[in-house]
Amino acid sequence: MHVIHALISDLDDTLLTAEHTLSPRTVRTLQRIQRQGVKVILASGRAAASMRPYVETVGTPWPYIACNGAQIVDAHSGEVLASSELPVALAREMLAWLKARDVYAQLYEEDDWCYDKPCRYADDYCRSSGVMGRRVDDLAAYIQRPTAKLLAVDEPERIRALIAEASDAFRGRLSVATSKPYFMEVTSLEATKGNAVKKLAAMLGLTPETTICAGDSLNDLSMLSWSQLPVSVSNARDAVKAVAWRVAGNGQQDGIAELLDELIPEGYTC
Repeated sequence: MHVIHALISDLDDTLLTAEHTLSPRTVRTLQRIQRQGVKVILASGRAAASMRPYVETVGTPWPYIACNGAQIVDAHSGEVLASSELPVALAREMLAWLKARDVYAQLYEEDDWCYDKPCRYADDYCRSSGVMGRRVDDLAAYIQRPTAKLLAVDEPERIRALIAEASDAFRGRLSVATSKPYFMEVTSLEATKGNAVKKLAAMLGLTPETTICAGDSLNDLSMLSWSQLPVSVSNARDAVKAVAWRVAGNGQQDGIAELLDELIPEGYTC
C-alpha cells in the first residue's frame, strides 16, 4: 500500500459531474479521507470565487489553487496567500491582440470577472462558473492593476490555432494554457499549477512521494509532473493519461472517488 498524505485535484472533468456539481459519493469519499488524515486540496483554472462553493462543500481547511496557479487562496478568509499576476501593460497587449482577431475575452479581479463583448460565451461562462460577470466598456481601458488571468473563448479549432499563434508571439513573456477545448487561458509566465503546488508543498510540508495529483487536461500536466503519484481520469487528454501512474474511471462519474476508495480504504491513517 502506498503512503498517501495529500490529494491535490483539479475540478472540472476530474471531480465534478457534467452538471458542474460534486456528487454525494465524491463528497463522502473526500470527507472520509480527510477524517483519516489526508489533506485534500483543490486546484483549478477557475477563479477563487467560483471555487469557493466546492471548497466549502468538501470542507477542506487547506489553501486552494485558483486561476491555473496564479493564486493560492486561504480556505477560511479568502485571502490570497501567494500570487503571480499578469502586469497591466502585458495584459493590455494581449487584449489588443485578441481584439484584433475578434476573439471574446474576459479578465479576473478578486471575486469578479469582466467582459466587454456580450455574447453567448459570456452567458455560458456565467452558468458554468456560478458567478455573474460584469460588463465594462473596454477591457484594455478598464484594467488598471495586474490580473490573475485572461480567458479567451472560441470554437475548439480556432482556439487550437490561437494557442499556437499566441505561444509564438508571446514566447517567454506569458503562459498560454487550456483546460477545455474552447478555452485559451493566459497567465503570467510563473503561474502554473505545478509552480503553485511547489509553493504549497513548501508551506504544508508535502512531498511528491506521498501526494496524489489528479487532473484531466493540459493545464494539469505541470502538477502531475511534480507528483510521483500522478493520476488521470479515463476522459483525460491522451497526453495526461500518458504521464499517469494510475488512470481512474470517468471524472464526471465518480472515477476519482472509486480510485481513492481503493488506495485509501477505511481504517487507513497517515
